[in-house]
Amino acid sequence: MLLIFIGLVGLWLGTRWIINGAIGIAKRFNLSHSFVGVAILAVGTDLPEVFVSIKASLLHLSGIESSGIITGNAIGSSISQITFILGIAGLFLNFTMAKKDLLRDGIALLTSIIFLFVFGIDGIITRVEGGILLFVYLLYYIVLLKSQTEHTDDNSAGKDYSNTALTLFLLAGFSVLIFSSHLVVENAMALAEKCGVAQSFVGIVIIGLGTSLPELAVSFGAAIRKSAGMSVGNIIGSNIFDGLIPIGIGGAISTTNMEGNLLKFDLPFLFAVTFLVLIFLRTKRGISTLEGIILILFYLSYIGVKLYLL
Repeated sequence: MLLIFIGLVGLWLGTRWIINGAIGIAKRFNLSHSFVGVAILAVGTDLPEVFVSIKASLLHLSGIESSGIITGNAIGSSISQITFILGIAGLFLNFTMAKKDLLRDGIALLTSIIFLFVFGIDGIITRVEGGILLFVYLLYYIVLLKSQTEHTDDNSAGKDYSNTALTLFLLAGFSVLIFSSHLVVENAMALAEKCGVAQSFVGIVIIGLGTSLPELAVSFGAAIRKSAGMSVGNIIGSNIFDGLIPIGIGGAISTTNMEGNLLKFDLPFLFAVTFLVLIFLRTKRGISTLEGIILILFYLSYIGVKLYLL
């Protein structure tokens, strides 16, 4: 457990450095906070899931079963972000979204979950299916880039970094992420074997929440600074990314197994709470204190059910 904790801290620290570099680059190109949240911070904060997926996929390719870490990590991270993390942020700031952005991102969110369910219903994510997931995210990202407009006010108070500092942030962040992902995957698999629990459970409860720490830090910090666009954009963008990229990479590298419990309970639960969040965001009230409490209770109930079924 200690090595897993150290690895999770490393994932968080490395991601924070990468985020600093990404925000510095965004300021130079005069990008809006909402776009930074969905297109840049979402990708940056999801790098732990990517590196964990790559590491686990390479192990699976060498004959060591690690599919549960890949799928559990991605799905668990999505569930913790759309419930617990968004709920925590909602306690401090009221979140709403423009109708155009909500329609675009809502369709992408629900579609990513449907793709995972349909592709995984036979128990595996093949290389072709993994490639399709990656391609779908590429299409979404192209649409996102085309919808971006300049927002000078969003970056007026941002911090300027030199090219050297931005490069160091990115290089140091990637180095720490690679090392930390190794610690997390190797020791999480050992923990699952020692405790006699499914790898997907470890991936969902321990790694899924642990690799969501960057999203929690960014969204909570943005909420405290009253930047609703960056905070909710980070979470929405992260869930779209998590639903397509980590499992897509895992399937593309090495055919990934999809455990039956994920199809019977976890993915339907993710679809239901995602739909609920979209309904919340569609109303004038948006997500505030009451909705935040509801989402946190959903997450605690989910964890309780997982522990009961263990």
